[in-house]
Amino acid sequence: MKIALSIFIGLLLVSCSEDATGSNKEASSSGKSESTYTSSNITLSSERDSISYTLGFEMSKPFITDTVFSKLNKTIIAEGFNDDVKNYSVDSCMMMVQSYMSSIDLRRDKSFSDQCAQSMGRLSRSDIQKTFTDLEATEIIDMSTVQLGFNDGLSLKNVFKNDSISVKKLFASLNTKMEEKYKISIQEFEREGIDFLKKNKNKKGVKQTFSGLQYEVLKKGKGKNPSASSRVKVHYKGTLLSGETFDSSYERGTPSEFGLNQVIPGWTEGIQLMKPGSKFVFYIPHELAYGPNPNPRSGIKPYSLLIFEVELLEILNP
Repeated sequence: MKIALSIFIGLLLVSCSEDATGSNKEASSSGKSESTYTSSNITLSSERDSISYTLGFEMSKPFITDTVFSKLNKTIIAEGFNDDVKNYSVDSCMMMVQSYMSSIDLRRDKSFSDQCAQSMGRLSRSDIQKTFTDLEATEIIDMSTVQLGFNDGLSLKNVFKNDSISVKKLFASLNTKMEEKYKISIQEFEREGIDFLKKNKNKKGVKQTFSGLQYEVLKKGKGKNPSASSRVKVHYKGTLLSGETFDSSYERGTPSEFGLNQVIPGWTEGIQLMKPGSKFVFYIPHELAYGPNPNPRSGIKPYSLLIFEVELLEILNP
C-alpha cells in the first residue's frame, strides 16, 4: 500500500504554501505568468470546496508552465482527468508519459501526444485520489470541486486570481490536516508491525535473533556462510505486511549482486545465516530496515515491517 504522500502532492503542498497562486515572481518558460489568468465565476461555499478547488488548480499548472507538457492538448488532459481510475492502468499511463518525455519524435506525433495528454490527466487524478484514500483523508476534499479547479486552471481561469493570501491560508490548513492524518496512519502502521512480530515468532519454523530479526528456512543450502563484508548474488521478493510486492528481482528476471555492508541491517544479518542454495523468509522490523526514512519512490511507508523471500545463489567473494 503506497500510503506515504506522493512526491508530486508533497512538493505541491510545499511550493503552494510558499509562493501561492497569486505570486507573479516567476514567469514560466512558456512565457505564461499568473497575470494571464482571468477571473472564474465558480462559487465556493466552504473551506473544503476552496481547498479542493485550489488543489485542482495547482495540479493544472505544469500543463501551462512546463516547456514539454504545455504543448499537450488541454481539452484531452481535462477529459483524462475526468476518467474513472478504475477504467485504466496507472502503470500504462506512466509508461506512456515516460516515453513521451524521452523522445522528441514521439512528442511530434499528434496521435501519441494526444494519448499522452489523456494519460497525464488520468495520472493527475489518480495521484490525488490515491494520496487521500491511502491516508483515509478523503473527507478533506471533494473530487468534483478538485475537477473544477483543474479545468479552470487549464482554461486560464482562477477564482483566487487576486487573493494569494487566501490561497496560502488554504494550503496551510490542508497541510495541517494531512500531517495529522499522516501521523495517525504511521502510528497505526507501526503498531501493526509490532503486533505481527509478536504473533509470528510463535509460528512453527520461525526463529528470532537477538536483534529482533525473524526468519524461516524454506530450503537449506550447502557450503560456507557469507561474512558481513561478502559480496553475494541473490534472487528475492520484498513485500509489505499488506501482501503488496514493492520490489522483486524475480519479476525483473535478473538476480541482484551487492555487498552485505551496503544493504539494510536486516539483510546484512540475515543473509549471513544462509548458505549458497538456501532460501529463507525474513521478517524484518523497521529498526533493521528503513525506519522513518524509506525512499519516497519505493512505496514503503515509514516504520514498515518488511518481508523478504531470499534465495542465496552465490557468494561472489568471501
